[in-house]
Amino acid sequence: MPTAWILALALCVQAAPSSRNTWEKEYAKGTPESFAATFEEPSRALFRYRAAMAGLMQIKPGMAVAEVGAGSGYLSRYLVEKVGPTGRVIANELEPKMVAYMNERAARDGVKNFQAVEGQAASTGFEPASIDAMAVVYAFSFFDQPDEMLKSMNASLKPNGLLLIVDVPREGIDSSASGMDAEEVVALATAAGFTRERENGIVPGHYALIFRKKQI
Repeated sequence: MPTAWILALALCVQAAPSSRNTWEKEYAKGTPESFAATFEEPSRALFRYRAAMAGLMQIKPGMAVAEVGAGSGYLSRYLVEKVGPTGRVIANELEPKMVAYMNERAARDGVKNFQAVEGQAASTGFEPASIDAMAVVYAFSFFDQPDEMLKSMNASLKPNGLLLIVDVPREGIDSSASGMDAEEVVALATAAGFTRERENGIVPGHYALIFRKKQI
């Protein structure tokens, strides 16, 4: 085998896998306002069904709830209504300009029990055992370190805390599209210390998996 071919094969073997998280490049193409307009398009299923997703989280007044990969914060802001003035909502996002946008929008709207923080690829950035219920909406399949992030989410939840993961299945879609089959999510979550409670198909084109943090 020619030396050039051997070198090419070695480079292929050593090459790092492509990142699932394509949002850093996407966010570079526009402003927070432009992305908020896209995420909050009234006809978009994830925006239209935010009340249904909030219902799946079984939120009560006074709870501390969170969202991982919140984007423009359209679901998180809705959750503020559900926890009431005695509760609080915390949202994380990897993109700094979206974090700033969410906090500025909350301040402009006079929402005092909402905070956005910058997350990390393998950490929520939330305090340990501080969250009653948490949502991950069309973000999980973009995680580069889903197993580590699940461990961090588990650590952030209170005992018996609820985790809602809404995403799209890989089956039947183009290989270049995002998504992750529900069975894979369940396996990863179980390994991270969660118990699958149930599954719901209320959001068109998506699955909604409800987990509980295992009691020790």
